[in-house]
Amino acid sequence: MSRIKMAIDSDIFFFCIESNQSKYKSTDIRRILQHLSHAPYIEIYVPISVLGESVIQCLSGEIENGHHNLAKLHDLIDLWGSLDLMFLYPNELVADACYQLVNQKRRGHCRLSHADLVHLGYALAYKMDYFLSTDSQLTHSNPDNSGLIVIPPPKVKDILAN
Repeated sequence: MSRIKMAIDSDIFFFCIESNQSKYKSTDIRRILQHLSHAPYIEIYVPISVLGESVIQCLSGEIENGHHNLAKLHDLIDLWGSLDLMFLYPNELVADACYQLVNQKRRGHCRLSHADLVHLGYALAYKMDYFLSTDSQLTHSNPDNSGLIVIPPPKVKDILAN
């Protein structure tokens, strides 16, 4: 069986550190990530831009006694340490993929945020099979002819079942 390459969007990590006030519960997202990490035929990748955005999200939250609440950041770092993650670093292919996506946005063919375009650019440049995201804008915007499939967390069970 060939290995499946899956990139993770920053919103997945946001739901791991935020409260359960959304349609995705922190415990469910963490469980999905653990299952993916232990599946022998799946490789999990995280764009370096996702790491940066996740850390910023943690630090932009609550401030207690004039200081950032670092508990969420430490929790996220512990989660990353428990997973078998590989990282996607910037290179010329990533720059080109992001440039192409931004040009599509300028022509009105795309409504994604700049951060989403960058994360998606990494996944395209590194020829990921899947991009895991809770963002409905992303899950409805699979790039044409790229081979990349953007999926929401509930669809992971279909991949794990194969």
